[in-house]
Amino acid sequence: MPLARSTAFSLLLLSTALAHGPGALTSASLKQRQPARAAELNRDRLIAASRAGGDYLLRVQRGDGSFHYYYNAADDRFESQTYNIVRHAGTALSLLDLYSATRENRYLESARRAVKLLETRFRRVPGRRALYVLDYDGKAKLGANGLALTALAKLIELDPKSSSRTNARRLADLIVMLQRRDGSFHTRYRLRAKDPPGPASLYYPGEAILGLVRLFRLNGDQRLLRTARRGADYLIASQRQIQTLPPDAWLMQALEALYNVGKEKRYADHVIALADAMIADQYSDDDPEGNAGGFGPGPPRVTPAASRAEGMVAAYRIARATGDARASKIATALKASAKFQLTRQLSQENRPAVPNPARAAGGFYEQPYAPKIRIDFVQHNISSLLGVAETLY
Repeated sequence: MPLARSTAFSLLLLSTALAHGPGALTSASLKQRQPARAAELNRDRLIAASRAGGDYLLRVQRGDGSFHYYYNAADDRFESQTYNIVRHAGTALSLLDLYSATRENRYLESARRAVKLLETRFRRVPGRRALYVLDYDGKAKLGANGLALTALAKLIELDPKSSSRTNARRLADLIVMLQRRDGSFHTRYRLRAKDPPGPASLYYPGEAILGLVRLFRLNGDQRLLRTARRGADYLIASQRQIQTLPPDAWLMQALEALYNVGKEKRYADHVIALADAMIADQYSDDDPEGNAGGFGPGPPRVTPAASRAEGMVAAYRIARATGDARASKIATALKASAKFQLTRQLSQENRPAVPNPARAAGGFYEQPYAPKIRIDFVQHNISSLLGVAETLY
């Protein structure tokens, strides 16, 4: 059984005291620094938390547009890990979501810099016009093309002069190229014939489909819509064959985008079914302290909660639009998730003992006994909290 939240923070505080010498923490400071329960939710609170997350990203963005990828708030140091271009693209997308909600130019400028860095990873497919995204591990992943395309499409929508429609089309061309006859997708573009195909990814196909639909809404290319529908239909059929539906939040967002194009019932039905499966794994107030609103199995973590919330926001909008009675249940689950997520944000209200609170402020950490912040932790929480604010408040 995971440590209760208060015990976990006490251990963190104790370790900080040991690191900084005797007398670093008193019983009064221990009490003061216990994580606060999330206050009542409202639109302003959720947007303020999203802004704080965005400001954290701005502080950790480098001059070349990349971000310090992994920050250990307990030790106030950035840890060296291989940079991940898929998560970088998702982070750019969250900053664009934040700009769309607030119209604060600092988020747009940061997203532009992030996209410029992203474009340095674009490579031409020999003999084709298609582009692939080369990750820092030397692989060309379907998800990298999907999220890069989604970010470029969002930037084109918000700021047409800042991004290249040609690059967006060529990223989409590779996704079309990677689709098999049955509608499934290859996980990677293989740079060499001897390269392995790569393990299947739950999230890459949904990311790719979302990117295709977002670009279709901008340019009307029916080829992109056909590819997206084939991919979605394959995933729906294959997921319906397994006993428990997976937490495929990116597919949920893609299916909402597809539903908004043609109002096809099969897409609405599957989005809501996926939300039902997620809610079945959500902890309630009857579970151990600190778990309520998070998701199992196992100790609840903030990023799975946030990513599921992104999918459930899509499900809620569809349920509300179609008059599905489950909209109320989804709304309740979203509010519980948002409250849980806010308990994992470093803020004035909820702050473990960290040596540099000004740097850490606004970041989201996975586990209370290890306040480490990765850019995708922040990305998913920004986008999901904005979604809850905009759909429920």
